[in-house]
Amino acid sequence: MRARAALLALAFVAPAAAIVSPQTSSLGPPPAEAAVSLLVTLDELVLNSAYVVVGTAAEHHSAWEETSSGRRIVTYTRIDVERTIAGDPGSSIWVRTLGGTVENIGQYVSGEAQLTPGSRSMLFLHKEGPLVVVSEMAQGHFPVVTDDKGVTRLGPSPDAGSLLPRRGPSISAREVLVGATLERGIGAVQEARRSHEKR
Repeated sequence: MRARAALLALAFVAPAAAIVSPQTSSLGPPPAEAAVSLLVTLDELVLNSAYVVVGTAAEHHSAWEETSSGRRIVTYTRIDVERTIAGDPGSSIWVRTLGGTVENIGQYVSGEAQLTPGSRSMLFLHKEGPLVVVSEMAQGHFPVVTDDKGVTRLGPSPDAGSLLPRRGPSISAREVLVGATLERGIGAVQEARRSHEKR
C-alpha cells in the first residue's frame, strides 16, 4: 500500500530498555526518520480493505521474519471481532504489524498501528498474500475511547508518523472519523461502501 511503500521506518533495534528511553545515545543506532505518508480518504481506506471491524486486541506474539525490507521483528495480534462492518473475517482474526520485542531486542516502527492487548479499535484490514495487515498502517487504526461525558468515540492512532496533506478538495479519513461517535463512524464507513458499490 502507499503508506508501506513510503515507509522510511523508524526501525529502532536496541535492548528493550532503550525503547522506554530512545534518547539514550549509548544504546543502539540512532533512530531514522519517521514514516511519511499522504493522508488517505475514507473512500480509499474502504476500497483497499478486505475487512473493516470493531474489535479488541487479545493475545499477541512477536518473531523475527524476512520481509520485503529485510529481516525484522513483526508482531501477530489476535483481534476478537465485536462487530463486522465489511467483509467476513469470522469471530477473530490474526493481524500482523511491524515492530515488537523478541527476548531482549525491541524494534519500533513509526507510522505503524499499535495494537495494545486489551485495546478496542475500529480497524481497516487488507490481505498481503496469506497475511492480514492494517490498511495504510496507522491510518487504518482508530482506537475506541470514552470521552469525559461517557460517550464512545474514535480517536487517532498513537503514532501515524508524518502525514502530508493531499492536493484538491478531498477530506482525509482522519478528518471524518477522529472525534466521531463510534456509531457515526460506522455509519460513515457503511455510506462509503454503498457509494463505492454504486459506481
